[in-house]
Amino acid sequence: MGILFLTALGFSFTCGGEPYVGADCATTNDCLSDGQSVPGTVCIAERCECAEPGKVACCARGEREPDCFLMCRFCDECAEGTVECSGVIDPSERCESDEECPGPPDPRCGAGRCEEGRCVVDITPGRLGSQLRGDCKQDECTEEGDVVSVPAYDVYNDGNQCTNDLCDYDRPLNALFDGVICPISGSGRCHEGRCVECLAEDPTLHCPGGLACDGVFCVPTHCVNMVLDAGRGETAEDCGGPCKPCNVGEACRAGADCESRVCAMAHCKAPTCDDGVKNGDETGADCSGGCPRRCPDGGGCESGDDCASRVCWAGACEKQTCKDGVENGDELGVDCGGKGCDAACPG
Repeated sequence: MGILFLTALGFSFTCGGEPYVGADCATTNDCLSDGQSVPGTVCIAERCECAEPGKVACCARGEREPDCFLMCRFCDECAEGTVECSGVIDPSERCESDEECPGPPDPRCGAGRCEEGRCVVDITPGRLGSQLRGDCKQDECTEEGDVVSVPAYDVYNDGNQCTNDLCDYDRPLNALFDGVICPISGSGRCHEGRCVECLAEDPTLHCPGGLACDGVFCVPTHCVNMVLDAGRGETAEDCGGPCKPCNVGEACRAGADCESRVCAMAHCKAPTCDDGVKNGDETGADCSGGCPRRCPDGGGCESGDDCASRVCWAGACEKQTCKDGVENGDELGVDCGGKGCDAACPG
């Protein structure tokens, strides 16, 4: 609690035994008297003021009134909230150019700039331009300049007509349709995430026009008689030509006769990563799946991991951009740094 000192010249409240700056005085000796002493003050215009330009009487940084020692200090040494320092630029904030000024915690939310010798921070709260499409979230800048993710109905299109694309709160979900008519083609049925012509074990999935169901293919009846009908186009027993594709090692005339889509030396060959066609577990021709090469722009994909750009949408790899919500190309972070993106990366 402050102690009231009465003098012939006036009075002043003290903090920790020392008066606040601005106490009344007639001479400098009054500022240095036992009841008025604040080291470094002199009497100016009947007021005790700090003699050294730029200094004010204050508590030291980290100290608080009333339990502090008042003395003349520069504002960068004074406790926060010192009234006399309002409007005084802290040396750490002094600047000559925008480049000297730090921005918000996340540079995607704004930038620092130099205004009248003082660093200020401009923050633009709200939705970021850079977003990961289909992640059921939306990245936003807060008033404080941080980036947070909030749930949003942003479903991921996996390009499969036999899945239902939706958001499970804040995560994407592609639920399988099973047994329904393929919604895009309007024929066939969805089975285990793909559209098939028929299903041998399900008699309700009939083939049209008297065709027989062999596995998941609607074929002429001669394709299921366990006889090689070469005169009807078969290249091996019940496969090739108008029948279902043949397995590796069976006879063929062209790639279309083989499940691998590769026919060499009149026989179907096993898939490889350099045979020029999409086969095996590849998502595009000779890329992804078990192949070391990721698929280029326009190549097939099931997820971003299948693509060189790391961006997969509706079953195809897309070209990288500085707003796709993915770190790709020569970027140093998500849509920041590198040669192509203007945005600076978080420190």
